[in-house]
Amino acid sequence: MPRRTVSIVIAFAPLVITACGRREPRESVPDSAAAVRASVPHDTTFAGTTAPVQRASPRPGAPPRILRSVEVASGPGYDRVVFEFAGDSVPGYHVEYTTTLVRRCGSGDPVSVAGAGTLVVRLEPAQAHDERGMPTLVERERALGLPAVREMKLVCDFEGQVEWLLGVAAAGPYRVLDSTGPARLLVDVRHGR
Repeated sequence: MPRRTVSIVIAFAPLVITACGRREPRESVPDSAAAVRASVPHDTTFAGTTAPVQRASPRPGAPPRILRSVEVASGPGYDRVVFEFAGDSVPGYHVEYTTTLVRRCGSGDPVSVAGAGTLVVRLEPAQAHDERGMPTLVERERALGLPAVREMKLVCDFEGQVEWLLGVAAAGPYRVLDSTGPARLLVDVRHGR
């Protein structure tokens, strides 16, 4: 099976699982907005937001969640980035657009990504390495060239914090969903009109 097909199947697996009776992914909204759930998990007309979206760790003091994989696919009307974790829950997260220079957490070197906008996805407590310090992800940078998400880079995996930059075509609306069984955080970025 070609790699692109596998990525699409993996990225949209939560939708199939939901249809088979598993727990529906929960949409996170900015603290200042009304709590609105995704009407249909495969909704291509979601309103989304450009404001920060965050959720504290569901279990304060829990050990870092191990990031097992990151998959990306383009769906009808949006691109989806899926962060999958070992265990039964996702870590806390903070997702927002930034216009300031981003630096790697260890070296302090500046990082840029392709696209007109930069979406920062911070996961905490989380790690992208195992107990021996070996990376759990083969690819830590990807040039994607999708309609909304152009590039992504891991810029931090240190002291319980993992941070990714998503270079997007435009700083347009996005939504954040999470699910269990397996634990996944989904970031959907709407295609431009």
